[in-house]
Amino acid sequence: MKPRSAGTGNAPARGDRAVRTALTELPEAEVRALLDLPTSAVIAFVDGKGYPRLVPCWFLWWEDAFYTTSGADKFHVRSIRANPRGSFCVERQELTVERMSNRQVKGVGTFEILESGVAEWGARIRRKYLGSTPWPVADSGEGRIVLRLAPERLSAHGGDITLSRG
Repeated sequence: MKPRSAGTGNAPARGDRAVRTALTELPEAEVRALLDLPTSAVIAFVDGKGYPRLVPCWFLWWEDAFYTTSGADKFHVRSIRANPRGSFCVERQELTVERMSNRQVKGVGTFEILESGVAEWGARIRRKYLGSTPWPVADSGEGRIVLRLAPERLSAHGGDITLSRG
């Protein structure tokens, strides 16, 4: 399979120069701010054949742990039951003609599967993304679980690329 071109939407013109700042650790306030944004996360896990897999999700960061909900019979939940090691990544990228900014928070650890309090966690997560907009269906939490990961390691870094017009 050939990779597809990302296109040339903001590609530098001849004579332009990109200047990259070094990646830096994010201060605690910026980590908290990033985790509070209504942006999706990606969870990573290993399937039964040993292949890494990724699933995007809505999430909530609460008391130093990552929470998301899912259907109890989903492939990723079955895989996590068999091998609970995993990770998550929250990334925020801002792109303009002059600058690209990237911030990431990543955690590695062991997922816990919680079967109680599912409706409450689901409501809290939806509030983060939807505010007071009502959810279109009743959610009792039936048939769903909560995935919780309190990371053993948490890394947070960011950097910028500035385009100098020549």
